[in-house]
This record gives sequence, C-alpha cells and structure tokens, in this order.
Amino acid sequence: MSNDTKLEPSINAEHKINVVHDVLVVDDEPAARHKLILFLQDHKDFRVVAQAQNGIEALECIEKYSPALVFLDIQMPLLDGMSVASNIEYTKDIGVVFVTGFNEYAIKAFELNAVDYLLKPYDKARLAKTLARFREFTGTISQYNIPKIIQDYRAEQHFPEKLLFKSEGAIEVVSAPEIQWIESSGNYVKVCLERTAFIARQTITTVQSQLDPEQFIRIRRTHIVNKNEVVTVDHISKGDYQITLKSGTTLRLSRGYKTRFFEVFGA
Repeated sequence: MSNDTKLEPSINAEHKINVVHDVLVVDDEPAARHKLILFLQDHKDFRVVAQAQNGIEALECIEKYSPALVFLDIQMPLLDGMSVASNIEYTKDIGVVFVTGFNEYAIKAFELNAVDYLLKPYDKARLAKTLARFREFTGTISQYNIPKIIQDYRAEQHFPEKLLFKSEGAIEVVSAPEIQWIESSGNYVKVCLERTAFIARQTITTVQSQLDPEQFIRIRRTHIVNKNEVVTVDHISKGDYQITLKSGTTLRLSRGYKTRFFEVFGA
C-alpha cells in the first residue's frame, strides 16, 4: 500500500485515517524494538517497514526506504541516534522521535521542539500522544527544529581525523581534510584526493556518518564535497549551481541540497 492510499474512515471510536505512514524503528535492544513495533500495531495509519539495531544500519534503511517517521534510540553502538539524525538530509520530510532512557536528553529534545521524545519506559498512552503530535504536523515536518538539537550535540562531538577505506587488495588510510570530494555508485565510493583517487566498497551514507557535516557537505544524492576545496559557486539554471574546486574539478549542486550547502557557508 502506498503512502498516498486513501482509507475509508471507520464509524466507531477510531479517528479518521487518511494516509499510511512508513516507520523505521532503531534500537540496539531487540526487546525495545519488539515492544514499540507491538504498540504500533494498534495504529493502522502507521506501518513498520524496517528496523535497525545500530546507527549505521539506520542510515542505510533511511536511504533505502525513505520512512516518514523514525524512532531513534539515542544511546547505540557504532553510531548513536544524534549522529543518525545529523546525517538525515535536510531536504527529506522525515519525522524523528528520539527514544531514550536518560531524562536529560528527553527534556532537551522537548525544549528544542523535536517531533517528540519517548522516555523509557513508556506505555501505549504515551506513544499515542507522540503519534497524534506527528499526525498534527504531517506535511510540515521540515519546520521541526531538529537542526538545533543536533547543533548543540555536535559542539561536544568529535569526528575521526583518519578514515579507513577497503579498496581492492588493500586498506587505504586517509586523513579527512585531504579528501576533496566523494562520488558514489551503488555500494561503492570514489574517494578523490589531491594527487590520487581510489574506489572503496562502502556506501556514501556510511562514509558521510564519519565526516564532520560542517566541513563535508552533500551536494547531491551521489556526491559529497569538502567545503575547504570550494573556489566558486555559479548559478546555471532552474535552481542548480556549478561548484568549482581548487583542483579545477566542476561538480553540480542540485536544488534539493542547496539550502544546507549555503547554510554551511553562512550565506
């Protein structure tokens, strides 16, 4: 059933249902995922399309399924919920609900107007309030102030100075500032440095999760650029721009990513 499928409203006490919202559940604890999925079954306008047990899997599921709503546990291995949220592209209409067992995070999310938060342990009534809040704001998800909560989190976050890439027959060790731009094709990325480039078996979403989002910017679905390598940005047509790097390489900035791009440059 597609997200646009219309359902007939019931004539009993249930509320009107106009659209089915795809949901991604992210938590490293299987019992916590099972509980949430079980509770969601009471709400016919929400369907779980995928679940993930860590932040890396979450990013891959977001890219694959484009869910309308993501329940994100904050404390997770590999990549935590805050980092996952920071990697959700600003152009995507994805609602994020932070799930946490730590009250300080819940209060912070609430004050900064995330879609909502769930403080563990929660019951069916509390989840129902979260879903009602989401329904009320469906269609204006981009107005949620998730970037503010992420901004505060990033102030205390440190990204690795060196990255490991598995290329054919070797492991490449690269200093992050040396990366000029990255291009993806399926499950592979082309990493371009000043004097060389190599192909690695890794998704662009996974690579992006290891890079400082204030320095490395997604300029289209398949490209990330190091902002320190950008020399000029020229408007070409219909909201698209051409970026020229110090190396002379030209890349296209698509309209869907331009808002975030110019935000990073303070424009």
